[in-house]
Amino acid sequence: MKCHNFCCIILLGILVVLIPTSSLVYAQRTVGVQVGDWAEYTIAFTSEGNFTDLEDPFEFETITGIRIAVVDIAETNVTQEAHIYFANGSDSVHPGWVDIETGDGGGEATFPLIAGNLVEGDRIYTNNETMFGEFTINETLTRSYLGSTFEVNRWNSNVTAPPNPFLNSSIVFDIYWFRDSGFPAEIRMFMMMEMMGNRTSIDMSMNIIGIIPEFPSTLVLPLLIAGTLVAVLLSRRRKFLKSRCCLAT
Repeated sequence: MKCHNFCCIILLGILVVLIPTSSLVYAQRTVGVQVGDWAEYTIAFTSEGNFTDLEDPFEFETITGIRIAVVDIAETNVTQEAHIYFANGSDSVHPGWVDIETGDGGGEATFPLIAGNLVEGDRIYTNNETMFGEFTINETLTRSYLGSTFEVNRWNSNVTAPPNPFLNSSIVFDIYWFRDSGFPAEIRMFMMMEMMGNRTSIDMSMNIIGIIPEFPSTLVLPLLIAGTLVAVLLSRRRKFLKSRCCLAT
């Protein structure tokens, strides 16, 4: 099984619907992750039709989860390690890299990390010929994941072929990235093609189940305040106990 196909399917529909645009302004790109950060996802995949005529048949229905770890950072290049889990209990590890500025990538498994701190209207990548380069973030909003609230960037695309008696096709992408890190929070992809009564479809969803660092930036200040309060209370308790001991003597 060729596991790099897992990432190819995420990009397959995107490359079909690229529309040239030259008037957009690029936001400054900064890497939002650090070496050692990781994110883990569950994966649900269903398909309809026969894929055996493709050069690399899809076998995604055997994948149950994936863990993406950051192993190196050089300027805007992020080297990743994809740990893929299968339904039979086996797993495999595949290296890859992505440039969070241009969208260029390589290796066995290229995962779509993006720059940190982008906002609505920013281009996802600057290279128009790779991944989501021509597309902009549709909206920046707040959503709940893992019991916490995060700011996320969303890109949504729904492309349907004009009605005709010969071909019916639809490609839907819905992706949310954590705004601060650029890690995907959830991905939904649906592709369908129906021709001469033969229907082929792919429906895949990924949902995050764990991430390090695990606290959103919005919680850092409250945690520092809480930690300071605890330290003050403990200090006062020690002083109180010490004074009582002195009185007793």
